[in-house]
Amino acid sequence: MTAADEPPHAVADELFEAELDARGFDYEVIEDGVYEIVVGEITLTVSLENMRRDYARDNDASVVSRFAEQLDAALAGETPDWESVQPFIRYSLEPSNYETGFDDVLHEPVTDTLLKVYVFTPPDGSSIAWIVDSMLTDWGVTRDDVIDQANQNMDQLVADTKLEIDEIDGVKLGMLATDETPFKASLIMSPAFRELVSPTLGWPVFVVAPTRDFVYVLSCDDQDFLGRLGQVVLDEYNESGHPVTAEVLEVSGEGIEAIGTFAPRES
Repeated sequence: MTAADEPPHAVADELFEAELDARGFDYEVIEDGVYEIVVGEITLTVSLENMRRDYARDNDASVVSRFAEQLDAALAGETPDWESVQPFIRYSLEPSNYETGFDDVLHEPVTDTLLKVYVFTPPDGSSIAWIVDSMLTDWGVTRDDVIDQANQNMDQLVADTKLEIDEIDGVKLGMLATDETPFKASLIMSPAFRELVSPTLGWPVFVVAPTRDFVYVLSCDDQDFLGRLGQVVLDEYNESGHPVTAEVLEVSGEGIEAIGTFAPRES
């Protein structure tokens, strides 16, 4: 089999191993798509599942190099000080079924299957790091300090976001336009989200957010239109490296509620 005939996941693995070799990292493949990487006293167990999906979808080698760069930062073990990190504190809408769990991660429940996870990014936004309890000690701040900062920053992201409307058979379908693409789905948790969408779509609204960077917003008066979104939602959900949910969410003054789902994620 030539390189051109190799399946995308195999090519992605080879590119990833080349990145590790170039950095001089010791590693071992402990099962298909799972690597144990050792640098000094630090050992990381890394799954390539999401990176493989992104590579297969985009056929872009930079997906692999960016993933390796994020590992560089994780293995360096460097956490910025509080003053530096404050502008980059966020929260992220995440599925609750990660195998690693959330025991020491700063988070709150959103629905039975979704969590609000508090995170930070580097200034260039190239990666997302979950905030764990030990970081609060390093920063000398409380849980409430982090939550307040995240709320302020996310409200500002909503203020900088535009609601684009595509009218289809008389139905207004909203899409979020923001430079903070990995946080599109997360914006629906901000109280400021109502100010963004209600003048055009009313309130409450239906939302589908199959991935971090893909959101549709629909008036609750147009519930019958949801079925037409099903295949798009499933395609995005099943093909993305960062899926969020295949559920239909109702966002209201009472919070976020899952009112149905299109289908489970493909195994």
